[in-house]
Amino acid sequence: MTASYRLIDYSIRPAKHAERKMLCEAFRRLAKFGAVEHYQYVGFGAIWFADFTLFHRALGINRMFCIEREIEHRHRFEFNRPFGGIELMFGHSAQELPKINWTNRTICWLDYDDPMSLSILGDARTVAAVASSGSAFVVSLQAQNKPLYEDDEGTFREVENIEKFREVYGAARSPEGLTERNFTGWRTSRLYRDMIVAEIEEALRVRNLGLQPGNRIRFRQIISMEYADGARMATIGGIFVEEGQEATFRFCDFEGLPFHRSDNDALRIEIPKLTPKEMREIEKLLPTPDVDTLVCDPSPPSDAKAFARLYRYLPSFASFDI
Repeated sequence: MTASYRLIDYSIRPAKHAERKMLCEAFRRLAKFGAVEHYQYVGFGAIWFADFTLFHRALGINRMFCIEREIEHRHRFEFNRPFGGIELMFGHSAQELPKINWTNRTICWLDYDDPMSLSILGDARTVAAVASSGSAFVVSLQAQNKPLYEDDEGTFREVENIEKFREVYGAARSPEGLTERNFTGWRTSRLYRDMIVAEIEEALRVRNLGLQPGNRIRFRQIISMEYADGARMATIGGIFVEEGQEATFRFCDFEGLPFHRSDNDALRIEIPKLTPKEMREIEKLLPTPDVDTLVCDPSPPSDAKAFARLYRYLPSFASFDI
């Protein structure tokens, strides 16, 4: 597969930008577990390192691990690394994730270019098996295409039908009532988020077998998002919480976030089609306790409301006459 950073500048995609800003706001609330600047960050940086730059500048996180599978482009990654605190780890995530010291509280965002695969589920299982209480875990993946499998020749292909899906992923990962419709449109996004959460829960079930009551770990979901800057994308995220730290989790007040989702009713990030002047006029009316009553003629009502819900997280736009 062609590395997506060769095709897309991830630093300027507007929906991805909004998602990144929302995640940053959520991560700030982890301070109840411990100073966020003492967390470590694990992610995939590509050559843009947009997430790393934001989380270092906004959250003060210095210890960062960037996993990159495009080993042949190592020199370019090293050249574009923005901060000395970022440790580059070259290899597949399945090999590199276990090398990290997960006893430290961690913010881990595995932001994949690819659709669902067994390796993505394996990474989710790896993190869930070792992450410490108070750690945040977010998974994003492409939801435009059907799940992948590796054929006998080592080529990745999409599952052709439900039967092939069950053969590759197993009955335990096949939701009840699964049909071909689950592989179409935004239904694929929901399916992938459900599969990630189920994999995390199964890993925690096994992990908790060896733990005493009070020390057992739960995954408390706080994020469910989907968007399409091009291909449809799905994101699911939450916090690993030891039973004895449930009160600490509640004090974080993730429910107070306007984009909080504890179920799979995802927030769909839709970028409003407005001019910079229209945006400025709407901002004069914000914030407002009731977005649904917002009127800002001549902006289309649906776009004005969409902007009002997301304006704090959207990139800044400007127009120039030449």
